Amino acid sequence: MPVVFRTEPVQSTILDPRRDFAPVVHDMEFRYDPLTGRTSRLAHFGAIRPVPLDLTVYSDERIGFCPFCPPNLAKAASRFPGELVPGGVLQRGEASLIANIAPYDAYSGLVIVSDRHVLPLEELTPERLSDSLSLAFAFLGRVREVNPRIPYSFLGWNYMPPSGGGLVHPHIQVFGSTNPGNNFLDCLQGAARYQRENGRPFWPDLIEAELSAGERYVGKTAGVHWLAAFAPLGILGDVLAVAPGIHTPEDITPEAVRAIVDGISCLFSYYRHSGVYSFNATFHFAPDTVEDFPLTIRFLPRTFLNTRDFPPDANFFQMALQQPICVLKPEDIAREIRPHFQQVRGTDPTFSAGGVR
Repeated sequence: MPVVFRTEPVQSTILDPRRDFAPVVHDMEFRYDPLTGRTSRLAHFGAIRPVPLDLTVYSDERIGFCPFCPPNLAKAASRFPGELVPGGVLQRGEASLIANIAPYDAYSGLVIVSDRHVLPLEELTPERLSDSLSLAFAFLGRVREVNPRIPYSFLGWNYMPPSGGGLVHPHIQVFGSTNPGNNFLDCLQGAARYQRENGRPFWPDLIEAELSAGERYVGKTAGVHWLAAFAPLGILGDVLAVAPGIHTPEDITPEAVRAIVDGISCLFSYYRHSGVYSFNATFHFAPDTVEDFPLTIRFLPRTFLNTRDFPPDANFFQMALQQPICVLKPEDIAREIRPHFQQVRGTDPTFSAGGVR
């Protein structure tokens, strides 16, 4: 059975007071993730947009003590044991990798992206991204060298409110773990099921299906494919990157880092154009025991619903029902992102005005 993009349309009719109580029909969708089968609810189309946030309220002068700012970092940062990380910390350019003072896992690191406390998207430069991700990948490789029994390697990134980060100072969390999270475990199980039923791996089929459909495929940076996820996890949709040639941290090369950073730079260009200032992101490597499962990267924009009450964009749908809700169609997101992939070095947008090339 090939990759299936299953959509279940739903309609609701209300008598709208804005139209003198005339009947108004609202179209909605349930979408089923083609790998896991989990549902996403697409509704309330266009009703939520990124709300501008004044980042000056988080400036160094107003925020008080920050352990990630110099010179506090040298005094307040936790370090790893020397047998894991010689010297206790890793540094590259402005970026520093330290131990999380309140670890979430057996191996729990933090990459401090920059000396700057407030770093807007336009200042998350390719150089800063490259240095930060290179440190993270190097740490994961070191963890696997020291403890080969650790099966999972992944990154998590909460950038700016309301993403859930405890500090505005930009930092990326890095994990060596025996548990990569429920969604990734569902992906592994889905990929194994697809392999059994079809006799071939899922991810190449997904890329081929998305290229053929021509609706959600965004572009390619070297060996990394970027697309708008069919069944989004974020309220403003999400972008999924698939790197077929990369499976474990040992597969990371300088060229691979450059391809990943190029794609992220394209995405950030779109975010700036669209008013997005906050996001969550994950990077998941495959365990050694799973063949044909590539590095997958997912970026989800975040926003407050307004800046009067500052309600976050997550509610009972996501938290209690465990069902994502999205107010944008992935096909529209992909169409808006593609021009930004044509502006950054090393990209192959794969699309012309007439569709897929």
